[in-house]
Amino acid sequence: MSTNHVYDLRRGNHHSDGFYAELNQFADEVVAGIERRASPLLDGYSQHVKDSLDEPERSRGEHTTEFLMLGMALRRYEGAAQTTPKLIVELARELFWLRSRSALLKPLVDWVRAGIAKLVLVPHIGRASKSGGTAVQRMTALVEWLKATGEFEQEVMRLSNWRSYLAGLKPDKAAHWMGVATEIFAQFELKAETVLGSYTRGVENFLAGEHAHLRWREDALFCGRRPAEYHLNMVAQEVMNRGLRADFEKAPNKVVLLPRCMRGARGGTCKAKVNGLDMTCTGCDPACDVNRITERMKLLGAKVYMVPHSSGFSRWLKRWEEQKDTGVTAVACLLNILPGGYEMRARGIASQCVPLDFPGCRKHWDRIGIPTAVNVERLVQIVGQPITNQA
Repeated sequence: MSTNHVYDLRRGNHHSDGFYAELNQFADEVVAGIERRASPLLDGYSQHVKDSLDEPERSRGEHTTEFLMLGMALRRYEGAAQTTPKLIVELARELFWLRSRSALLKPLVDWVRAGIAKLVLVPHIGRASKSGGTAVQRMTALVEWLKATGEFEQEVMRLSNWRSYLAGLKPDKAAHWMGVATEIFAQFELKAETVLGSYTRGVENFLAGEHAHLRWREDALFCGRRPAEYHLNMVAQEVMNRGLRADFEKAPNKVVLLPRCMRGARGGTCKAKVNGLDMTCTGCDPACDVNRITERMKLLGAKVYMVPHSSGFSRWLKRWEEQKDTGVTAVACLLNILPGGYEMRARGIASQCVPLDFPGCRKHWDRIGIPTAVNVERLVQIVGQPITNQA
């Protein structure tokens, strides 16, 4: 069983309390720094969202982290978008569309997608982008490439909104702000490594070891993220939680979604009750964290469900779409936590997100599969105060 996690929010401790304290302060610094550098742009984008985009209102902090994400996408993936032939981008996009509509063809489609990722997409990631083309042309190529990979569905929606805003600026102004976004992310990358790097020490080892020897795996791009992308997700989900906190607290009903990987090796003997999409704990194993959390959440009046995998997350969310009386707290690994938060945001769900302390599912991170964990006290703090008996 592996003990060298890709990331570990406990950093050698028994809990991840120190991580949340550091993240809270660092998120404040990141948002303030982007405000100082790009306040005029954020003013214009906020107005654009209000006047032109049909989507729920977002907090100012979320706009700043979206701008940071734009810088990440430009710095990390624009070079690959410029290098990949358009025919390959179109093929990858069609294959991703097909896999979501045909369960029969999905294994074959994923095998082909794995080859495209390994041979064409992954080798060019991180390359410096070339000058040329207008800001809108560059953004269009980047968005289409990200969409074709199938790994950035929610991020693409956010970046498409930024593209529509930049299209309304003068070409030189749009290019200027794209340059600023790239500079801000480069600075974030350095600072985040100093502040949060100790939590992601295992990423480079994973990339040099397990990931480097991946052969034909459809998740090669997903698992190939650099530490800075983990750090971005840490900060962005913290800021999003703040923006959604008031609506979440108003919701009288609370639901907690736990990933099935929290059972780890116990999954083989798990006696969870399955009713349609619902998978609920029956308390068959006193030592299982899912059982323990379920019991804690009962004291808070919250229902707990297990989610088989992130690919089925969307189906689970439909029941709570635009349901203002239900607040949903989702637990997921760091690379899924931000897309999940974006999707719940887009569906009008009052939500909060809590990252797993470390990943361990067999599909992506560990060949055997190890029980993952979450900071339960953090989860309790987010969901609410214990219910007291009333006379």
